[in-house]
Amino acid sequence: MGNADLRDALAHVARALRSSQTLTAALVASTVRHPTDVTRELARMVVAGTPLTDACHRVVRDQSDRDVVMSLHVLAISASTGGDIAGTIDSLVATLDDRAHARAERRTQAATALASTRLITWLPVACGGYMFLEHHDVRRTLIATPLGWFCLVVGVGLNIVGRRWTRTLLERS
Repeated sequence: MGNADLRDALAHVARALRSSQTLTAALVASTVRHPTDVTRELARMVVAGTPLTDACHRVVRDQSDRDVVMSLHVLAISASTGGDIAGTIDSLVATLDDRAHARAERRTQAATALASTRLITWLPVACGGYMFLEHHDVRRTLIATPLGWFCLVVGVGLNIVGRRWTRTLLERS
Protein backbone atom coordinates (compact mmCIF):
# COMPACT_ATOMS: atom_id res chain seq x y z
CA MET A 1 0.00 0.00 0.00
CA GLY A 2 2.69 2.51 0.94
CA ASN A 3 2.33 6.14 1.83
CA ALA A 4 1.61 7.63 -1.59
CA ASP A 5 -1.77 8.96 -0.41
CA LEU A 6 -0.41 10.58 2.76
CA ARG A 7 -1.14 14.06 1.45
CA ASP A 8 -4.77 13.12 0.75
CA ALA A 9 -5.10 11.44 4.15
CA LEU A 10 -3.83 14.55 5.91
CA ALA A 11 -6.11 16.81 3.87
CA HIS A 12 -9.00 14.57 4.97
CA VAL A 13 -7.87 14.93 8.59
CA ALA A 14 -7.92 18.74 8.28
CA ARG A 15 -11.43 18.67 6.81
CA ALA A 16 -12.63 16.33 9.56
CA LEU A 17 -11.13 18.63 12.20
CA ARG A 18 -13.15 21.51 10.78
CA SER A 19 -16.23 19.29 11.15
CA SER A 20 -15.61 19.20 14.93
CA GLN A 21 -13.90 15.82 15.08
CA THR A 22 -10.95 15.30 17.39
CA LEU A 23 -7.51 14.77 15.87
CA THR A 24 -7.55 11.11 16.87
CA ALA A 25 -11.03 10.51 15.42
CA ALA A 26 -10.12 12.39 12.24
CA LEU A 27 -6.96 10.32 11.81
CA VAL A 28 -8.83 7.04 12.29
CA ALA A 29 -11.55 8.16 9.86
CA SER A 30 -8.97 9.14 7.23
CA THR A 31 -7.70 5.55 7.07
CA VAL A 32 -11.03 4.48 5.59
CA ARG A 33 -10.98 6.89 2.65
CA HIS A 34 -7.22 7.34 2.17
CA PRO A 35 -5.39 4.39 3.72
CA THR A 36 -1.63 4.64 4.05
CA ASP A 37 0.77 2.44 5.96
CA VAL A 38 1.54 5.22 8.43
CA THR A 39 -2.03 6.31 9.12
CA ARG A 40 -3.18 2.71 9.47
CA GLU A 41 -0.41 2.02 11.99
CA LEU A 42 -1.22 5.20 13.90
CA ALA A 43 -4.94 4.39 13.90
CA ARG A 44 -4.25 0.84 15.10
CA MET A 45 -2.13 2.11 17.99
CA VAL A 46 -4.57 4.88 18.93
CA VAL A 47 -7.55 2.52 18.92
CA ALA A 48 -5.54 0.21 21.21
CA GLY A 49 -5.21 3.08 23.70
CA THR A 50 -1.83 4.60 22.88
CA PRO A 51 -1.85 8.42 22.99
CA LEU A 52 -1.38 9.91 19.51
CA THR A 53 1.84 11.68 20.50
CA ASP A 54 3.40 8.43 21.70
CA ALA A 55 2.15 6.57 18.63
CA CYS A 56 3.78 9.16 16.35
CA HIS A 57 7.09 8.89 18.21
CA ARG A 58 7.03 5.09 17.92
CA VAL A 59 6.13 5.03 14.24
CA VAL A 60 8.68 7.69 13.27
CA ARG A 61 11.56 5.42 14.35
CA ASP A 62 10.88 3.04 11.45
CA GLN A 63 10.56 5.72 8.76
CA SER A 64 13.12 6.90 6.25
CA ASP A 65 10.84 8.99 3.99
CA ARG A 66 11.39 12.62 4.93
CA ASP A 67 7.81 13.63 4.14
CA VAL A 68 6.46 10.90 6.42
CA VAL A 69 8.86 11.85 9.22
CA MET A 70 7.89 15.52 8.96
CA SER A 71 4.19 14.60 8.96
CA LEU A 72 4.57 12.45 12.05
CA HIS A 73 6.39 15.22 13.90
CA VAL A 74 3.70 17.75 12.97
CA LEU A 75 0.96 15.35 14.13
CA ALA A 76 2.78 14.71 17.42
CA ILE A 77 3.29 18.42 18.09
CA SER A 78 -0.31 19.18 17.13
CA ALA A 79 -1.61 16.46 19.44
CA SER A 80 0.45 17.72 22.36
CA THR A 81 0.03 21.48 21.97
CA GLY A 82 -3.41 21.95 20.39
CA GLY A 83 -4.21 25.30 18.80
CA ASP A 84 -5.35 25.59 15.21
CA ILE A 85 -4.61 21.98 14.30
CA ALA A 86 -6.59 22.12 11.06
CA GLY A 87 -4.58 25.14 9.91
CA THR A 88 -1.34 23.45 10.92
CA ILE A 89 -2.23 20.33 8.96
CA ASP A 90 -3.31 22.46 5.99
CA SER A 91 0.14 24.07 6.09
CA LEU A 92 1.70 20.61 6.24
CA VAL A 93 -0.30 19.52 3.19
CA ALA A 94 0.82 22.65 1.32
CA THR A 95 4.43 21.91 2.25
CA LEU A 96 4.09 18.30 1.07
CA ASP A 97 2.65 19.60 -2.22
CA ASP A 98 5.53 22.03 -2.63
CA ARG A 99 8.08 19.31 -1.95
CA ALA A 100 6.40 16.94 -4.41
CA HIS A 101 6.42 19.65 -7.09
CA ALA A 102 10.09 20.40 -6.38
CA ARG A 103 10.96 16.68 -6.73
CA ALA A 104 9.05 16.50 -10.02
CA GLU A 105 10.84 19.62 -11.26
CA ARG A 106 14.23 18.14 -10.34
CA ARG A 107 13.37 14.91 -12.19
CA THR A 108 12.35 16.93 -15.25
CA GLN A 109 15.53 19.00 -15.14
CA ALA A 110 17.64 15.86 -14.73
CA ALA A 111 15.96 14.24 -17.73
CA THR A 112 16.58 17.38 -19.80
CA ALA A 113 20.23 17.48 -18.73
CA LEU A 114 20.65 13.81 -19.59
CA ALA A 115 19.13 14.33 -23.03
CA SER A 116 21.43 17.32 -23.60
CA THR A 117 24.41 15.25 -22.52
CA ARG A 118 23.53 12.54 -25.01
CA LEU A 119 23.24 15.07 -27.80
CA ILE A 120 26.42 16.89 -26.86
CA THR A 121 28.42 13.66 -26.68
CA TRP A 122 27.08 12.01 -29.84
CA LEU A 123 27.15 15.10 -32.05
CA PRO A 124 30.98 15.34 -32.21
CA VAL A 125 31.17 11.61 -32.93
CA ALA A 126 28.70 11.96 -35.79
CA CYS A 127 30.42 15.05 -37.22
CA GLY A 128 33.84 13.42 -36.87
CA GLY A 129 32.57 10.29 -38.61
CA TYR A 130 31.14 12.34 -41.45
CA MET A 131 34.37 14.29 -41.87
CA PHE A 132 36.38 11.05 -41.72
CA LEU A 133 34.28 9.50 -44.48
CA GLU A 134 34.04 12.56 -46.73
CA HIS A 135 37.51 14.11 -46.51
CA HIS A 136 40.61 12.19 -47.49
CA ASP A 137 42.92 14.67 -45.73
CA VAL A 138 41.10 14.22 -42.41
CA ARG A 139 41.15 10.44 -42.76
CA ARG A 140 44.87 10.43 -43.56
CA THR A 141 45.70 12.82 -40.68
CA LEU A 142 43.70 10.88 -38.07
CA ILE A 143 45.03 7.47 -39.04
CA ALA A 144 48.53 8.15 -40.34
CA THR A 145 49.92 10.65 -37.85
CA PRO A 146 50.63 10.50 -34.12
CA LEU A 147 48.84 13.84 -33.72
CA GLY A 148 45.72 12.35 -35.32
CA TRP A 149 45.75 9.37 -32.96
CA PHE A 150 46.35 11.70 -30.03
CA CYS A 151 43.34 13.83 -31.05
CA LEU A 152 41.13 10.73 -31.38
CA VAL A 153 42.15 9.31 -28.02
CA VAL A 154 41.81 12.63 -26.18
CA GLY A 155 38.47 13.41 -27.89
CA VAL A 156 36.93 10.03 -27.09
CA GLY A 157 38.37 10.11 -23.56
CA LEU A 158 36.98 13.57 -22.81
CA ASN A 159 33.65 12.52 -24.27
CA ILE A 160 33.46 9.51 -21.94
CA VAL A 161 34.61 11.54 -18.92
CA GLY A 162 32.02 14.23 -19.67
CA ARG A 163 29.20 11.69 -19.91
CA ARG A 164 30.15 10.00 -16.64
CA TRP A 165 30.65 13.31 -14.84
CA THR A 166 27.24 14.59 -15.93
CA ARG A 167 25.58 11.31 -14.92
CA THR A 168 27.27 11.48 -11.50
CA LEU A 169 26.07 15.06 -11.00
CA LEU A 170 22.53 14.10 -11.95
CA GLU A 171 22.49 11.08 -9.64
CA ARG A 172 23.56 13.24 -6.69
CA SER A 173 20.76 15.76 -7.22
